[in-house]
Amino acid sequence: MKTLIGNLIILSLLSVAAMAQTPQEAVYFMYDEDGVGIRAQSMGNAYVGLANDYSAIYWNPAGLTQLRTSEIVGSLYHLKFNNEATFAGTTIPDARNFTKLQSLGLAYKFPTTQGSFVLAFGYNRYKNYDEYLYFSGFSADSIDLGFDLEDNNGNVNFYPYDRYVQRTEEMNQDGNLNAWSIGAGLMVSPRLALGVTFDFFSGQNKYMMDFFQDDIDNNYHTYPADYNAYELHDQIISKFSGWGAKLGAMLLLTDDLRAGVTVDFPRSMLVSETYGSNDVLIFDDGYSSEANLADGDWEYVVKYPFKFSGGASLDLGPFTLAGSFEYRDWTQVEFDLPDNQVLSNDYQSLLDDNKLFAQSFRATFAYSAGGEFRLPGTGFSLRAGYRVQPSPIISSGDLLDREYISAGLGYYLDRNTIFNFGYTVGTWNRYSADTFTPSGTTEKIKSEKFLAGLTFRI
Repeated sequence: MKTLIGNLIILSLLSVAAMAQTPQEAVYFMYDEDGVGIRAQSMGNAYVGLANDYSAIYWNPAGLTQLRTSEIVGSLYHLKFNNEATFAGTTIPDARNFTKLQSLGLAYKFPTTQGSFVLAFGYNRYKNYDEYLYFSGFSADSIDLGFDLEDNNGNVNFYPYDRYVQRTEEMNQDGNLNAWSIGAGLMVSPRLALGVTFDFFSGQNKYMMDFFQDDIDNNYHTYPADYNAYELHDQIISKFSGWGAKLGAMLLLTDDLRAGVTVDFPRSMLVSETYGSNDVLIFDDGYSSEANLADGDWEYVVKYPFKFSGGASLDLGPFTLAGSFEYRDWTQVEFDLPDNQVLSNDYQSLLDDNKLFAQSFRATFAYSAGGEFRLPGTGFSLRAGYRVQPSPIISSGDLLDREYISAGLGYYLDRNTIFNFGYTVGTWNRYSADTFTPSGTTEKIKSEKFLAGLTFRI
């Protein structure tokens, strides 16, 4: 009888448990936020200097003062995530769909004798983590995978199972960063408005990875190492909580030209993780062995630095033109211990990774431009925009930058009800490698997001 003594996977089980708290994942939690509002996203997120509806609670709370009436908004989004992955010379296209609530909120304009004061409150999804990756191919690369096996004579030897096999990975992420937000805007002079927003963040990211290795050419057929297949299944559920604050200012340079700036103050996010990992080894004769590699939970804190945004908008009668920028220095992200947590070896390893932020990442300067054309006498508004989100990876140049093109329309169903629709398509490249696929996988990603919602003006 074959006996499996143990496995030797050159993959630290601690790294399985801590997969989501790598510096790359910490940056990813906040990188490339979607934003709020169908009109804003249809115009390429070029909204910091425009922000004249409920979505100003996100883009620039000072812009809330421009609301003519109170309004209630609600919207949904549908995301189609397309990923064309190339591994070991084999290219496989795949796609997944996600549909979720985007936002629900109220902006209330208080009666004033002069100026303007508006208070807004709502629930918004700032960023989605919905992604999918699937690839498969025949690989000759060694991954240092092997097992100690005992034969019928009681001899124990190490037998590798690490090359000339079919390898398949499937990775699925599903989650969002959400916020309950309260914001206020106040005209402090005829041409200057100030605003503030407080966000109370929550969210969850469910990560699942399944790895399969199959001896399709029967290269491993000698007993006791007559391997047939190997499987690894990882799951990490990360829950987020924290709060943040944003200050905004809006300056009316002329009756037609506005400029806005915002500052997002540093925020700390508490991440609570539950993780699990198990594997299965199967032999030609049908014998299999399953092992629980790791499971548990832990918490850590990620601190994010200031974010600075600015923009301007120009109203030309039926046309509105706008542009925005966003600056954030990702080298200043850092890990920290939760309150009342005692320093341990695991946390010391986490804190040691803080030096990697400055080594691996850079500051980014994102920019966007958009416009709207209101068709006279029809109740229709046509919108379009363009946005570039540079990669925060220091060595990537512009190869991994994300580019978005958007379009949309608005239509007055009646005097007080507006239907909004938006479409945004984003494209970017990504390269990934892990312990089981050291030669790496090249991904060509295309995300298509459809948004629909209603605005009721009171």
